[in-house]
Amino acid sequence: MKQITESFVDQTFKTLFAELTAKYGEGWSWRKEHHDESVHLSEIYRGLCVLSKWQTEGAKTAPETFLSSYSIHEQVIPVLVTKYLGKQTCAKPEELREPTRAEKFSKFLKWANEHHFEQYTTEQLTEQSGFSYQTTLKYLQETPTFRKLKKGLWEIRDAKADREAQK
Repeated sequence: MKQITESFVDQTFKTLFAELTAKYGEGWSWRKEHHDESVHLSEIYRGLCVLSKWQTEGAKTAPETFLSSYSIHEQVIPVLVTKYLGKQTCAKPEELREPTRAEKFSKFLKWANEHHFEQYTTEQLTEQSGFSYQTTLKYLQETPTFRKLKKGLWEIRDAKADREAQK
C-alpha cells in the first residue's frame, strides 16, 4: 500500500491541476465551464487528505468506510482506493457497514439450527455469535434453542421438535 503523505497529496493535486490547465487553457474560466472536473479535482484532493489521516491513525477500518465517514463523494472513493492505495477492487461503503444487532442474532440462530444436538462452551458460542460474553450468556439462558448441561457447557436443541414431542 502506498504511503500518502502531505507532500504526495500536494504533488498529486499540482499534477492533476496542470493536466486540466493543459487541456482547457490558463485562467479561471475553464473551472466554470467544466465544473464537474473541477469538483472532481477538489474531491480527489480532499479524499487524499482523508486517506493520509486514515493511514496516520493506523488504518483500522476499511478505507472505503473511512472515506465515506468524511462524506467523500461516492464516485471518487473507487478512484482513490484503486489508484492511490493500489487495491484491485473497491467495496461499496454500505457493504462494509457493521451488521445490526438483529442481523447478528438472526445469523447466530441460523447457525444454531444447522448444529442441533451439538455441545459448545460459552466461549465458543460467544465467538460464534459476535456478541460480548455477557450478552451471549443472557441470550443462551433466555432462548429455548440452547440447554445448559453444566456450567459453561451448552447443547443446541431443536426447539420445534421439542414442542411437537410435548404435544
